[in-house]
Amino acid sequence: MYKRYTMKKIALVLLTVITGTSTIYGQKSDYNEDFFLALHSSFYLDYIWTPLEVAYAPTGNMKPDPDNPGNTIPIYAEIPFQSFTNNFVSFGLEPRYNIRTLDENSAIAISAPITIGLGQVTAPPYSDFSVGGIEGFGSIQIPLFAKLYVGSGSTYDCEKDIGISMGIGLEYNKVGLIRFDQSQSSYKGKTGFVLPVASIGFHFWRGYNPAEINIKYGHTAPAYFSYDRNGDSIRDATNGKITQGKGQGRVIKVTMSQILNY
Repeated sequence: MYKRYTMKKIALVLLTVITGTSTIYGQKSDYNEDFFLALHSSFYLDYIWTPLEVAYAPTGNMKPDPDNPGNTIPIYAEIPFQSFTNNFVSFGLEPRYNIRTLDENSAIAISAPITIGLGQVTAPPYSDFSVGGIEGFGSIQIPLFAKLYVGSGSTYDCEKDIGISMGIGLEYNKVGLIRFDQSQSSYKGKTGFVLPVASIGFHFWRGYNPAEINIKYGHTAPAYFSYDRNGDSIRDATNGKITQGKGQGRVIKVTMSQILNY
């Protein structure tokens, strides 16, 4: 019963996307007057930090084996792990449905700007210490937003030249779609994670369709750690005293989009 119900939901979503895309080169259909489909892209302005985690793992250093003189064994410590993705280009589709039209110039909607990112995944560049991380390439972002649209592009009947949108939601991120690293094999960190996000968009006309410049930001709660990836204590850069480091998951992205079926 569960599988049958899930397949029905998937079929419904696919049907919605298909009926939306069928209007790209024509007028909106009577039964689809609240559905919009936009193409979006970002160039060098899409950054993802995974949540920082502390795990008991090998530092890469060795020490004499007390049970077997002449041999060495790995040194373990509570090591911080985090990964950073700098996408040089990302792109995707944003299906949107107006769940409530307030008037011809404003609406409340749900949207899901799904994004594929092409960029390098490494450990993040901290200035005073280093953390462990994966090496890889590529990312995917799957958000679900509730948004308020006012002005241009809010409804099919709107005749405004400019507009704005504001949204809040949750987003699933997965980084390192292709993994290169062979080290840090014991790392069980969150290369896939969910975090709350907010966005603001500025709308205007571009050619024959409404376009948007959108800024998205989100972050997780911070995590603290006392040792770097080598097992050395974190020290303050100014006075050299032992202190703590801090890291958190974040997403920052600026995108350009255009409604296709307007």
